[in-house]
Amino acid sequence: MPSPLSKDKGKAEIQDDSDLTEEEKAALAAAAEARQRSFERSFAGPSVGKAGLVRDQTEINKVIAEASKLTDNPNRYYQNQVRKDKELTEKIEWYQAKRDELMKMANIPRLEAEADRILLEVEATRDISQTIVHVDMDAFYASVEVQRDPTLKGKAFGVGQGVLTTASYEARKFGCRSGMAGFIAKKLCPHIILTKMHFDLYIAASKAVREVLLQYDENLMMASLDEGYLNITPYMSTHNMSASDTVAQIRAEVEAKTQLTMSAGIAPNRMLAKICSDKNKPNGQYEMEFERSVITKFMRDLPVRKIPGFGRVTERCLEGLGVETCGDIYTHRAELLVMDHWFGFRGLCKAYLGIADNNVAPGKREERRSVGVERTFRDKVDEEDILNEVASIAEELEKDLERLQYAGKTVTVKYKLHTFENKTRAKSVGKYISTSKEILPIALELMKRELPVRIRLLGIRLSTLKDLTIVDKGIKGFLVSPSKKRAAGGSRTGTPVPTENDDDSPELIRMEEEDEAEVLDMTLDDDQDGSPAPNETLTPPPTSALGKRKSSENDKSHLLGPVCPICSKALGAGTSNIGLNEHIDWCLNKDAISEASKKSPVKKARLENGVQAKKAKEKGTMLDWLKKK
Repeated sequence: MPSPLSKDKGKAEIQDDSDLTEEEKAALAAAAEARQRSFERSFAGPSVGKAGLVRDQTEINKVIAEASKLTDNPNRYYQNQVRKDKELTEKIEWYQAKRDELMKMANIPRLEAEADRILLEVEATRDISQTIVHVDMDAFYASVEVQRDPTLKGKAFGVGQGVLTTASYEARKFGCRSGMAGFIAKKLCPHIILTKMHFDLYIAASKAVREVLLQYDENLMMASLDEGYLNITPYMSTHNMSASDTVAQIRAEVEAKTQLTMSAGIAPNRMLAKICSDKNKPNGQYEMEFERSVITKFMRDLPVRKIPGFGRVTERCLEGLGVETCGDIYTHRAELLVMDHWFGFRGLCKAYLGIADNNVAPGKREERRSVGVERTFRDKVDEEDILNEVASIAEELEKDLERLQYAGKTVTVKYKLHTFENKTRAKSVGKYISTSKEILPIALELMKRELPVRIRLLGIRLSTLKDLTIVDKGIKGFLVSPSKKRAAGGSRTGTPVPTENDDDSPELIRMEEEDEAEVLDMTLDDDQDGSPAPNETLTPPPTSALGKRKSSENDKSHLLGPVCPICSKALGAGTSNIGLNEHIDWCLNKDAISEASKKSPVKKARLENGVQAKKAKEKGTMLDWLKKK
């Protein structure tokens, strides 16, 4: 795909081609405009559908794109978006070509019959016996800030100065939202006020809300500081109350205790409940009828972007196959079935039918994969400054590990270059470590090898974890002092929410996760207006409070060796640090490696654990084989 075209440039190119008919010129102009709109839409973050928006989203996307470009002083974030958009467009074109190739050989009636059979299988899993509620605090961070500073009430302001964590409803009217760079928010809303973050206040407010919610469901599942899921079925039965009355009571109690308002969605499963919680925001609730016909009708016209977990990558890829609403999934079921490997047909069937998990339970400590700290800042080049940052992050990581009661064996240093390219380096040790004194030498060793670099993000993560709240058995447990044993039996509140293991996830889901990891890194360059102060960092709140961590596999294979921090695969006890780093590099750059392998095929390939593989077949890589026509 060529670089995004301005309308003027696109028209000029069309006018130079005198051989085209008026219809062809109009078609090319429409295609160029569509490409430009698609590119501008790539700037829309994960909270693009948040309540409170007044301006047209297309207009907002255009402003964001132009603000990111900064013609007088080219912004690397914009250039990175151009690159990512080009890569995604090429990927979509490849999907379209693969679909066309497979459909030429396909028996369409047979495919549709098979798709209908799978839909029936998925439909058989529908469960509308449970009443699930998704509660979401209204502009949570902003509301807490108004309590701290009442002069902010009624004003357009955002929380966070480098990147917004949220925006008041007055600011949202102009298109400001969470995950947006402060300088872009000022372009959309010139009078916006940007405040600093006060995580101690947010955590205290979240704790007060959680205390109320636990009275209605002791298995409360917190998804973040300001939202969570409850199964109120037992409470309704015990107190002989309707779902609507129960939720209204919950919201009233939360407001009375915290002076903060909450919105809620009531539905048979978590996905629908989350969608419904946004229907009557702010300070409202929406209940879906527990009938199959009502649910399927509701889903039919719902844009796929509204499905939790479906972001801009998923939206664009599905749009490339003609799917814009959930109802289109059925229309294009034959094509989506042949693309099952990349898109996950059963998952799309669930979205079309409105079927999802209705299990509500708090996360388990053993499902945490890692504990880490990351900081985003203006570009750092000075080596001493970078190493001092490593030391500071290691100290903060030690505090988190002590508070969460974990130790680990694998230290991973992650950094992002000024070009927005991610790099990670990892090393495993033979014993469990948890202090800065133990972590810092390893982190420094890994980072010193990379110098000199120019970076804008730096982080340290400890994985291959051991839960220190579990008392050791055997001789080690016998030697532990009674006081430490008592301490190990402490509270397990604030545990992370489990998510499904993604080793076998469709390619589309993995692409979406990689894209979301980039969303918040939109800070400015040193010499641009509105950039954060030299010492300002965008450090996330404590991980236990956020409650957003992916789960590890249920088995204990990760204890036998290092675990890749990118794909979470256990690499085996014999994996060296070199092998681990090679595997991590492969995970980060597999698309580029696959592309390069077409131009310069190699005779040998390394397996993921770093051991030499057998000679590669003449067919080349799996991706090469898939691309053959």
